[in-house]
Amino acid sequence: MSFAAIILAIKNFSHSIVAVVCLLPIMLTMGADDAPGTEVIINENAENSYINEYGNPDVSAHRSGAGVAPQNTIMAFEKMLENVDEFGVDTFEFDVQLTADGELILLHDLTFDATSDAVEKYGRKNIYASQLTYDEAYELNLGENFKLNGEYPYRGLRGDDIPDNLRVAKCEDIFELIESNSNGVEYRYIIEIKSMGKQGKQAADKLYQIVTERGLQDRVIWATFQPDVADYMRKTYPDMPRSADVIEVIQFYVYSRMGWDLDSLDVSYVALQIPYGESALNLINTGTKAFINYAHKYDIAVQYWTINDAEAAQYLINNGADTIMSDYPDMILDLVEAA
Repeated sequence: MSFAAIILAIKNFSHSIVAVVCLLPIMLTMGADDAPGTEVIINENAENSYINEYGNPDVSAHRSGAGVAPQNTIMAFEKMLENVDEFGVDTFEFDVQLTADGELILLHDLTFDATSDAVEKYGRKNIYASQLTYDEAYELNLGENFKLNGEYPYRGLRGDDIPDNLRVAKCEDIFELIESNSNGVEYRYIIEIKSMGKQGKQAADKLYQIVTERGLQDRVIWATFQPDVADYMRKTYPDMPRSADVIEVIQFYVYSRMGWDLDSLDVSYVALQIPYGESALNLINTGTKAFINYAHKYDIAVQYWTINDAEAAQYLINNGADTIMSDYPDMILDLVEAA
Protein backbone atom coordinates (compact mmCIF):
# COMPACT_ATOMS: atom_id res chain seq x y z
CA MET A 1 0.00 0.00 0.00
CA SER A 2 1.38 3.42 -0.96
CA PHE A 3 1.76 6.26 1.53
CA ALA A 4 -0.98 8.18 -0.30
CA ALA A 5 -3.33 5.23 0.10
CA ILE A 6 -2.56 5.03 3.81
CA ILE A 7 -3.30 8.74 4.21
CA LEU A 8 -6.63 8.23 2.45
CA ALA A 9 -7.40 5.32 4.79
CA ILE A 10 -6.78 7.54 7.79
CA LYS A 11 -8.89 10.38 6.44
CA ASN A 12 -11.77 7.94 5.97
CA PHE A 13 -11.08 6.14 9.22
CA SER A 14 -13.45 3.35 10.20
CA HIS A 15 -13.61 0.89 13.06
CA SER A 16 -11.77 -1.94 11.37
CA ILE A 17 -8.65 -3.96 12.03
CA VAL A 18 -7.45 -3.13 8.51
CA ALA A 19 -7.28 0.55 9.43
CA VAL A 20 -5.27 -0.23 12.56
CA VAL A 21 -2.74 -2.31 10.62
CA CYS A 22 -2.37 0.50 8.12
CA LEU A 23 -1.77 3.11 10.81
CA LEU A 24 0.81 1.32 12.92
CA PRO A 25 3.76 1.73 10.49
CA ILE A 26 3.11 5.48 10.37
CA MET A 27 2.88 5.72 14.15
CA LEU A 28 6.16 3.92 14.66
CA THR A 29 8.10 6.07 12.20
CA MET A 30 6.86 9.52 13.14
CA GLY A 31 9.08 9.80 16.20
CA ALA A 32 8.39 9.76 19.90
CA ASP A 33 9.92 12.93 21.27
CA ASP A 34 8.49 16.38 21.78
CA ALA A 35 9.26 18.87 19.07
CA PRO A 36 12.18 21.09 20.18
CA GLY A 37 11.04 24.08 22.17
CA THR A 38 7.50 22.86 22.68
CA GLU A 39 5.95 24.84 25.48
CA VAL A 40 2.84 24.27 27.55
CA ILE A 41 -0.12 25.94 25.87
CA ILE A 42 -3.24 26.65 27.90
CA ASN A 43 -6.60 26.58 26.16
CA GLU A 44 -8.33 29.55 27.75
CA ASN A 45 -11.63 28.55 26.12
CA ALA A 46 -11.68 24.98 27.42
CA GLU A 47 -15.09 23.99 28.75
CA ASN A 48 -14.24 20.40 29.66
CA SER A 49 -14.34 20.12 33.46
CA TYR A 50 -11.89 17.19 33.31
CA ILE A 51 -9.13 19.46 32.03
CA ASN A 52 -7.11 20.61 35.03
CA GLU A 53 -4.52 23.29 35.66
CA TYR A 54 -1.09 22.39 34.36
CA GLY A 55 0.96 20.72 37.07
CA ASN A 56 -2.10 19.92 39.16
CA PRO A 57 -3.65 16.70 37.83
CA ASP A 58 -6.37 14.73 39.53
CA VAL A 59 -5.01 11.92 41.69
CA SER A 60 -6.85 8.76 40.74
CA ALA A 61 -6.85 5.55 42.79
CA HIS A 62 -6.53 2.80 40.19
CA ARG A 63 -8.81 -0.08 41.23
CA SER A 64 -9.16 2.10 44.34
CA GLY A 65 -5.47 1.79 45.22
CA ALA A 66 -4.56 -1.77 44.27
CA GLY A 67 -1.06 -1.38 45.66
CA VAL A 68 -2.12 -0.52 49.19
CA ALA A 69 -5.36 -2.50 49.64
CA PRO A 70 -7.17 -5.42 47.97
CA GLN A 71 -8.29 -4.02 44.63
CA ASN A 72 -11.89 -3.04 43.93
CA THR A 73 -13.00 -3.88 47.49
CA ILE A 74 -14.91 -1.79 49.96
CA MET A 75 -11.83 -2.03 52.19
CA ALA A 76 -9.80 -0.22 49.54
CA PHE A 77 -12.37 2.56 49.13
CA GLU A 78 -12.61 2.96 52.90
CA LYS A 79 -8.85 3.29 53.11
CA MET A 80 -8.85 6.08 50.54
CA LEU A 81 -11.74 7.91 52.22
CA GLU A 82 -10.42 7.58 55.76
CA ASN A 83 -6.92 8.78 54.85
CA VAL A 84 -7.59 11.78 52.64
CA ASP A 85 -4.44 13.62 53.67
CA GLU A 86 -2.28 10.62 52.82
CA PHE A 87 -3.81 9.64 49.46
CA GLY A 88 -5.53 12.81 48.24
CA VAL A 89 -7.80 10.98 45.83
CA ASP A 90 -9.86 13.12 43.45
CA THR A 91 -11.02 10.32 41.15
CA PHE A 92 -11.88 6.70 41.84
CA GLU A 93 -11.20 4.23 39.03
CA PHE A 94 -12.82 0.80 39.08
CA ASP A 95 -14.13 -1.98 36.88
CA VAL A 96 -17.61 -3.49 36.67
CA GLN A 97 -19.11 -6.74 35.42
CA LEU A 98 -22.51 -8.37 35.42
CA THR A 99 -23.24 -11.45 37.51
CA ALA A 100 -25.44 -14.34 36.40
CA ASP A 101 -28.42 -12.75 38.15
CA GLY A 102 -27.89 -9.27 36.73
CA GLU A 103 -26.05 -7.47 39.53
CA LEU A 104 -23.31 -5.02 38.59
CA ILE A 105 -20.26 -5.86 40.70
CA LEU A 106 -16.68 -4.65 40.91
CA LEU A 107 -14.10 -6.96 39.35
CA HIS A 108 -11.15 -6.23 37.09
CA ASP A 109 -10.23 -9.61 35.63
CA LEU A 110 -12.90 -11.57 33.79
CA THR A 111 -12.48 -14.29 36.42
CA PHE A 112 -12.16 -14.32 40.20
CA ASP A 113 -9.09 -16.59 40.01
CA ALA A 114 -6.31 -14.05 40.53
CA THR A 115 -7.73 -12.09 43.45
CA SER A 116 -9.88 -14.52 45.46
CA ASP A 117 -10.15 -18.06 46.79
CA ALA A 118 -12.52 -19.03 43.95
CA VAL A 119 -10.30 -21.80 42.52
CA GLU A 120 -9.98 -23.42 45.92
CA LYS A 121 -13.69 -23.04 46.66
CA TYR A 122 -14.94 -24.43 43.35
CA GLY A 123 -12.12 -26.89 42.61
CA ARG A 124 -11.44 -25.56 39.11
CA LYS A 125 -9.96 -22.60 37.31
CA ASN A 126 -11.64 -19.85 35.31
CA ILE A 127 -14.44 -18.82 37.65
CA TYR A 128 -16.11 -16.07 35.63
CA ALA A 129 -18.23 -13.33 37.17
CA SER A 130 -20.96 -14.17 34.68
CA GLN A 131 -21.12 -17.74 36.02
CA LEU A 132 -21.93 -16.79 39.60
CA THR A 133 -24.91 -15.14 41.20
CA TYR A 134 -24.21 -12.19 43.46
CA ASP A 135 -24.81 -14.34 46.56
CA GLU A 136 -22.33 -16.95 45.31
CA ALA A 137 -19.71 -14.31 44.55
CA TYR A 138 -20.32 -12.75 47.97
CA GLU A 139 -18.96 -15.92 49.62
CA LEU A 140 -15.48 -15.32 48.19
CA ASN A 141 -12.53 -13.72 49.98
CA LEU A 142 -11.33 -10.95 47.66
CA GLY A 143 -8.28 -10.33 49.80
CA GLU A 144 -6.95 -13.88 49.38
CA ASN A 145 -4.07 -13.02 47.07
CA PHE A 146 -3.37 -9.43 48.09
CA LYS A 147 0.31 -9.05 48.93
CA LEU A 148 1.71 -6.25 51.08
CA ASN A 149 5.33 -6.00 52.20
CA GLY A 150 5.91 -9.62 51.26
CA GLU A 151 2.95 -10.90 53.31
CA TYR A 152 -0.60 -12.02 52.53
CA PRO A 153 -2.53 -10.41 55.40
CA TYR A 154 -5.97 -11.74 54.43
CA ARG A 155 -5.11 -15.19 53.09
CA GLY A 156 -7.03 -18.11 54.52
CA LEU A 157 -10.09 -16.20 55.70
CA ARG A 158 -13.21 -18.29 55.09
CA GLY A 159 -16.92 -18.18 55.84
CA ASP A 160 -17.92 -15.84 58.64
CA ASP A 161 -14.27 -14.86 59.15
CA ILE A 162 -14.28 -12.88 55.90
CA PRO A 163 -15.06 -9.25 56.76
CA ASP A 164 -17.85 -7.66 54.75
CA ASN A 165 -15.47 -5.11 53.26
CA LEU A 166 -13.43 -7.91 51.62
CA ARG A 167 -16.44 -9.41 49.88
CA VAL A 168 -17.67 -8.57 46.40
CA ALA A 169 -19.20 -5.10 46.14
CA LYS A 170 -22.08 -3.84 44.04
CA CYS A 171 -21.54 -0.69 42.01
CA GLU A 172 -24.40 1.12 43.73
CA ASP A 173 -22.96 0.27 47.15
CA ILE A 174 -19.68 1.91 46.19
CA PHE A 175 -21.44 5.09 45.13
CA GLU A 176 -23.38 5.10 48.39
CA LEU A 177 -20.20 4.61 50.42
CA ILE A 178 -18.28 7.38 48.70
CA GLU A 179 -21.06 9.93 48.41
CA SER A 180 -22.05 9.39 52.05
CA ASN A 181 -18.49 9.92 53.24
CA SER A 182 -17.36 12.65 50.86
CA ASN A 183 -17.34 15.50 53.38
CA GLY A 184 -18.51 17.79 50.63
CA VAL A 185 -15.95 16.64 48.05
CA GLU A 186 -17.45 15.97 44.62
CA TYR A 187 -15.41 12.91 43.73
CA ARG A 188 -15.09 11.85 40.13
CA TYR A 189 -15.31 8.32 38.76
CA ILE A 190 -13.69 6.42 35.91
CA ILE A 191 -15.60 3.20 35.34
CA GLU A 192 -14.64 0.49 32.88
CA ILE A 193 -17.17 -2.06 31.69
CA LYS A 194 -15.43 -5.43 31.46
CA SER A 195 -18.38 -7.63 30.48
CA MET A 196 -18.58 -8.64 26.81
CA GLY A 197 -21.29 -9.10 24.21
CA LYS A 198 -24.91 -9.13 25.33
CA GLN A 199 -23.87 -9.03 28.98
CA GLY A 200 -21.68 -6.02 28.28
CA LYS A 201 -24.65 -4.13 26.88
CA GLN A 202 -26.78 -5.16 29.85
CA ALA A 203 -23.98 -3.96 32.13
CA ALA A 204 -24.03 -0.64 30.28
CA ASP A 205 -27.79 -0.35 30.84
CA LYS A 206 -27.35 -1.11 34.53
CA LEU A 207 -24.49 1.34 34.94
CA TYR A 208 -26.43 4.12 33.24
CA GLN A 209 -29.43 3.45 35.46
CA ILE A 210 -27.33 3.52 38.64
CA VAL A 211 -25.47 6.68 37.64
CA THR A 212 -28.51 8.65 36.52
CA GLU A 213 -30.56 7.69 39.57
CA ARG A 214 -27.87 9.36 41.68
CA GLY A 215 -27.42 12.35 39.39
CA LEU A 216 -23.75 11.58 38.80
CA GLN A 217 -23.62 11.83 35.01
CA ASP A 218 -21.32 14.86 35.10
CA ARG A 219 -18.85 13.09 37.38
CA VAL A 220 -18.57 9.72 35.69
CA ILE A 221 -16.54 8.82 32.61
CA TRP A 222 -17.23 5.33 31.29
CA ALA A 223 -14.83 3.22 29.28
CA THR A 224 -14.60 -0.24 27.72
CA PHE A 225 -12.24 -2.26 25.56
CA GLN A 226 -15.21 -4.11 24.03
CA PRO A 227 -15.96 -2.53 20.60
CA ASP A 228 -19.60 -3.66 20.49
CA VAL A 229 -20.25 -2.38 24.00
CA ALA A 230 -18.56 0.93 23.20
CA ASP A 231 -20.69 1.32 20.08
CA TYR A 232 -23.84 0.49 22.05
CA MET A 233 -23.03 3.05 24.74
CA ARG A 234 -22.26 5.77 22.19
CA LYS A 235 -25.56 5.28 20.42
CA THR A 236 -27.79 4.55 23.42
CA TYR A 237 -26.40 6.92 26.05
CA PRO A 238 -24.79 9.88 24.27
CA ASP A 239 -25.33 12.04 27.36
CA MET A 240 -22.93 9.90 29.40
CA PRO A 241 -19.35 11.26 29.21
CA ARG A 242 -16.93 8.69 27.80
CA SER A 243 -13.31 8.12 26.96
CA ALA A 244 -12.02 7.34 23.49
CA ASP A 245 -11.92 3.70 22.48
CA VAL A 246 -8.73 2.02 21.25
CA ILE A 247 -9.30 2.83 17.58
CA GLU A 248 -10.13 6.43 18.40
CA VAL A 249 -6.92 6.77 20.43
CA ILE A 250 -4.85 5.56 17.49
CA GLN A 251 -6.73 7.90 15.20
CA PHE A 252 -6.17 10.80 17.59
CA TYR A 253 -2.44 10.08 17.84
CA VAL A 254 -2.00 10.11 14.05
CA TYR A 255 -3.98 13.32 13.70
CA SER A 256 -1.89 14.95 16.44
CA ARG A 257 1.40 13.92 14.84
CA MET A 258 0.29 15.03 11.38
CA GLY A 259 -1.14 18.30 12.69
CA TRP A 260 -4.53 17.69 11.12
CA ASP A 261 -7.68 19.46 12.23
CA LEU A 262 -9.51 17.18 14.65
CA ASP A 263 -12.70 19.17 14.12
CA SER A 264 -13.01 17.37 10.78
CA LEU A 265 -13.98 14.27 12.77
CA ASP A 266 -17.12 13.59 14.73
CA VAL A 267 -15.42 13.39 18.12
CA SER A 268 -17.79 12.69 21.00
CA TYR A 269 -15.39 11.61 23.75
CA VAL A 270 -14.31 13.94 26.55
CA ALA A 271 -11.09 12.18 27.50
CA LEU A 272 -8.25 10.00 26.32
CA GLN A 273 -7.49 7.28 28.87
CA ILE A 274 -4.16 5.87 27.83
CA PRO A 275 -1.05 4.12 29.13
CA TYR A 276 2.34 5.78 29.19
CA GLY A 277 5.60 3.90 28.83
CA GLU A 278 3.99 0.46 28.76
CA SER A 279 3.96 -2.42 26.24
CA ALA A 280 3.75 -1.36 22.59
CA LEU A 281 3.38 2.28 23.53
CA ASN A 282 7.05 2.29 24.53
CA LEU A 283 7.60 2.80 20.81
CA ILE A 284 5.77 6.10 20.80
CA ASN A 285 5.30 8.87 23.33
CA THR A 286 1.79 9.81 24.33
CA GLY A 287 2.97 11.91 27.26
CA THR A 288 4.57 14.87 25.51
CA LYS A 289 3.56 18.49 25.91
CA ALA A 290 2.75 18.56 22.21
CA PHE A 291 0.36 15.62 22.52
CA ILE A 292 -1.39 17.05 25.58
CA ASN A 293 -1.52 20.55 24.07
CA TYR A 294 -3.19 19.12 20.97
CA ALA A 295 -5.82 17.39 23.11
CA HIS A 296 -6.49 20.50 25.15
CA LYS A 297 -6.81 22.56 21.97
CA TYR A 298 -9.84 20.44 21.13
CA ASP A 299 -11.20 20.44 24.69
CA ILE A 300 -10.20 16.83 25.39
CA ALA A 301 -8.74 15.75 28.73
CA VAL A 302 -5.77 13.37 28.92
CA GLN A 303 -5.81 10.73 31.65
CA TYR A 304 -3.01 8.18 32.14
CA TRP A 305 -2.89 4.64 33.53
CA THR A 306 -1.33 2.81 35.32
CA ILE A 307 1.49 5.07 36.52
CA ASN A 308 3.35 3.38 39.37
CA ASP A 309 6.78 4.83 38.55
CA ALA A 310 7.66 8.16 40.16
CA GLU A 311 9.84 9.33 37.28
CA ALA A 312 7.09 8.68 34.74
CA ALA A 313 4.53 10.38 36.98
CA GLN A 314 6.73 13.46 37.35
CA TYR A 315 7.18 13.67 33.59
CA LEU A 316 3.42 13.58 33.03
CA ILE A 317 2.77 16.15 35.76
CA ASN A 318 5.32 18.50 34.19
CA ASN A 319 3.76 18.08 30.75
CA GLY A 320 0.19 18.86 31.77
CA ALA A 321 -1.57 15.53 32.36
CA ASP A 322 -5.12 16.01 33.62
CA THR A 323 -5.44 12.78 35.63
CA ILE A 324 -2.91 10.20 36.75
CA MET A 325 -4.23 6.79 37.73
CA SER A 326 -1.99 4.79 40.04
CA ASP A 327 -2.07 1.79 42.34
CA TYR A 328 -0.18 4.11 44.72
CA PRO A 329 -2.11 7.39 44.81
CA ASP A 330 -0.08 8.54 47.83
CA MET A 331 3.02 8.61 45.60
CA ILE A 332 1.22 10.75 43.01
CA LEU A 333 -0.07 13.10 45.70
CA ASP A 334 3.44 13.63 47.08
CA LEU A 335 4.72 14.54 43.62
CA VAL A 336 1.83 16.92 42.91
CA GLU A 337 2.23 18.68 46.24
CA ALA A 338 5.97 19.04 45.69
CA ALA A 339 5.54 20.53 42.21
